[in-house]
Amino acid sequence: MKSPRIGILRVLTTEDQAVMMAHQNKLQDLFPHWTFTTRCIPDQYEGIHDDETHEAALPKIRQMACEWEGDLDGLIISCAGDPGVTELREVLSIPVIGGGIAASSLSLTMGKKVGVIGIEKTVPPNYPRILGEHFGGYILPAGIVNTNDLGTGAGKAAVVQAAEDLKDRGCDVIAFACTGLTTAKAASLLYPVGLPVVDAVIAEGIAMDVMLKSSGWFEV
Repeated sequence: MKSPRIGILRVLTTEDQAVMMAHQNKLQDLFPHWTFTTRCIPDQYEGIHDDETHEAALPKIRQMACEWEGDLDGLIISCAGDPGVTELREVLSIPVIGGGIAASSLSLTMGKKVGVIGIEKTVPPNYPRILGEHFGGYILPAGIVNTNDLGTGAGKAAVVQAAEDLKDRGCDVIAFACTGLTTAKAASLLYPVGLPVVDAVIAEGIAMDVMLKSSGWFEV
C-alpha cells in the first residue's frame, strides 16, 4: 500500500507538543495509512489573525515549503486564511491545500446557507468568494483576539454563542475559518446547536485525499 508523505505546516509557533501535534493527530485518525510530519514557522506565537501577521508569515511559509518539498507528496498549509497557497501551487510540484479553500468548498455540500466563525475582524476572502450566494454571514466571537484565546473557557463560550447567532440568522451549516478551532476541539462544543460543522483541518485532509488520488496516488 502506498503511503503518501504529507507535510502539515502550522502558522502558529509553539513549544507545546499537544498544540503542535493537534492537527496531525486529527488527520492521522482519519488517514491512518498516511505518513505525516508537522512543522511550524518561527516567531509567530499568535499565529495569523490580521493583515500584519499574515504578511509577516508569508516569507516564512514560502521558505519552509520550498525547502520541504523534496521530502513530501503533499503539503497542507493548516490555516483558514490560505497564506501562500496560490503562489505555492505555481512553484511546487506537489499538491498544496489550505484550510479556507477546503472548508468553504466542503461546506457547499452540506447546506444552503453557510455561517462562518473565525478569529479575524473580517472573513478570510476565500470563504465569500467560494460560497457566493450561499455565504450566510461571518462572526468573530466576542473577546477573541488570536488563536490562543480559543482555548479559554470564555473563548469556548463565545464560539458557541457565535454559532447560535448564525443559526438565528438562518444558517444551516457552520464552517470554521480558523484551524485553531480544531486545536480547541470546538466542533464538539457545537453539538447542542444542532447544525453540521465543517472543521477546517478535517476539510484539509479530505481535499488532500482527492488531490492525491487525482494526481495518481491510490491506496490499494
